[in-house]
This record gives sequence, C-alpha cells and structure tokens, in this order.
Amino acid sequence: MAIANRIIFFTLINGISGNIYQVLFNLYLKDLGYHNDIIGNVMSFNLWGSAVLGLIIGILADRIGRKRVLFIVQPLVIFFAIMRLFPSNLTLLYFFSFFFGGFNASIRLLTDVFLVESTSHGNRAKYFGINFGVNMLTGVLGNSIGGFLGDFFGFRKVMFFAMLLRSFALVPILNLKEKRNVKFKKVKLDDFQKKIFTFYIFSTASVGFGAGLFIHFGNVIFYDLFSMSATFIGFILAFAQLGTSIGSAFSHKIGKRFGAAKALMLSNITVPLLILMLAFVREPISFTTIYISRFTIMNMVNPIFNTLVLSYLPSNILAASTGLRNFANNASRAFASMLFSILATSNSGYTTIFLISSVFYFTNGILMFVFYKTIGGKDKKFYS
Repeated sequence: MAIANRIIFFTLINGISGNIYQVLFNLYLKDLGYHNDIIGNVMSFNLWGSAVLGLIIGILADRIGRKRVLFIVQPLVIFFAIMRLFPSNLTLLYFFSFFFGGFNASIRLLTDVFLVESTSHGNRAKYFGINFGVNMLTGVLGNSIGGFLGDFFGFRKVMFFAMLLRSFALVPILNLKEKRNVKFKKVKLDDFQKKIFTFYIFSTASVGFGAGLFIHFGNVIFYDLFSMSATFIGFILAFAQLGTSIGSAFSHKIGKRFGAAKALMLSNITVPLLILMLAFVREPISFTTIYISRFTIMNMVNPIFNTLVLSYLPSNILAASTGLRNFANNASRAFASMLFSILATSNSGYTTIFLISSVFYFTNGILMFVFYKTIGGKDKKFYS
C-alpha cells in the first residue's frame, strides 16, 4: 500500500478515538463540578503544551527521524489522556493536560510532513485534501458516537476505551519507511520563501487567537446557551465536521477551479462575517447553522494552505517549520483560552467573545488578500 494511503488509515483510527475523547472531556469536567474558568485554564495548559512540545518535537523529528518520534509520541498521548481522567487535584490536571496537548499536537504535524514527502506536486493537493477530509470525517463519527455513548455509559468509561482504541492506530504504519534520510543542516530561504513562511506564521497566529476564544469550547457553549445534552451537542459538532470533510476532500478541485490562493482569500473574508453573527444570534437553529457554516468554510481550505506553503519550503526543515507554525497556533490559542476563562462566566460573555474573535478573523482576511497578491499565479502547478 502506498505510504500516503497508510497515513490516511492512521488518521482514520487515530481521529475517531481522539474525537470521542475530545467531545466528552469538557463535559466530563462540567460533570465533576468544574466551572468555565477552570475548564478554560485546563485548555490553556493543553494548548501551551501543544505549542512548546510541538516545536521541540518538530525540530527533534528532523534530526532523528519522523517515524521514530511518532512511535514514541503515540503511546505518550494515550498515557496522559488516561491520566487526565483521574484528576486528584488541579495541579495534576494542568500538568497532565500540558503533556497531553504537546504530544497530541505533534502527531498532526508529523503526518503532514509524511504526506509532503510521500507525494509529488501533481498529487499532493489531492492527498492533503483527502487526509484532511478523513480527519474531519473522524470528527463526524467520533463526536456523534462519543456524545451518544457518553450519555448511556458514562463519560469517563467511554473516554478510557476510546484511548485503548487509539493504540491500534499505529498498525497501518508499522512497516512505513521514510522516503529519504533527512539530514539536519543550515538552510537559507530565498525572498519568496521568506514571504510565504511569514504569511504562514502570522495568519496562523491571528486565526489561532480568534479560534481559541471559542472553538475548543463548542460543547460548553451549546451547553451553556441552550442546555443541550451530550448526544445533541455531539451531533451538532459532527455535522460541522461532516461539511468540512466533504469540502476538504474536494479542496483540490476547488483550488483547480478558482485558484488555490483565491479560494483561501474568499473563505477567509467570509468567515469573519459569520463569527460576527454568532455574537448576536441566540435562536438555537440559526446559531447552529451559522456555527456549522463557519466551521466548514474555514477548515475546508486548510489543505490548500498547507499544500502551498509546505511545497515551497526545503525538505529538511519541514517538521521544524510545521512545529513553528504549531507553536504560533497553539500559543495564541492558549492566551485566548485564558481570556475565555475570564469572559465566559455568564451567557452575555459569549457576545464579547465572538466580537473579539471576529476582529482577529478580519485581520486574517486582510493577510489572505495580500497573500493572494503575493502568490501571483504560482499556485497553478499544484492543480494542473
């Protein structure tokens, strides 16, 4: 089986189990009696781990091998995920969340690097789209299954068995071989590569802060605003990821039809308007429809952005580059989560949260317009 296909199967198993865990964890903390300020702090530690450890592991993977690092990280993710289910005090809960977040984020950046190295210019956009689509599909399955089973069998028990399932994700890549032995050496980027990478980091940081204010707390938001059950919340989040799964699986066709950079620009201009609507709409069906639309439009073009940027960067710094982007993303989300813990103490706080988020998304929309002008048609070779 082709390396890219093996990675996609890894994503499938890893994602289903991870999303079952994710949709229930904040609700589990609510069930234990923790309030939004504590839940926001837990997520902040999770994201700081993603930022710091993700960067370190990305650099380490470039030096000692991506597969070796992946096989070390995966068991650690499972271990710290289980440890978070038995918090004897807040200090340990924060500690376990930091390491869980760090190792969990590292898996995504390592699979992105494997995809870059196992594909060519001609099929890279297609495989990135399929892998991201499968990742979103696992959200559909994980969120719907997790919410349903959690209501019937208990949150902790379902999350525990989800992590046991996650250990089988390594099976499809047991015999995976890295395409090349990447040696670490000093790399100098040309002017165009520097511009592209700068957009990559600043766009990521802007979106990261805007998203960090609410995206990790979707289950909490629906619970607080509309008193929904775990089953219903799971299905709403599943629908959001279903739309993204379908859209991202065909993102290479969107890029070919409209132009990759243009598709990025249009989606990033539309999304801030939807977030602005979330600040004021409080009718459940309308709010849910807008929430799902925002999630779908924003995330379906993510494979396009990754394909463009990573294809222009030198091969021997890919893991470090994605690690740096991961740092920018999760550090900004960590700060935003801390702000969530302050603002989300009442229903009216969500209006302020979405207003602030829309400002950062509008900023990113401007960045994507400049990015579109900078690319200047150089994205065509990925969609020929």
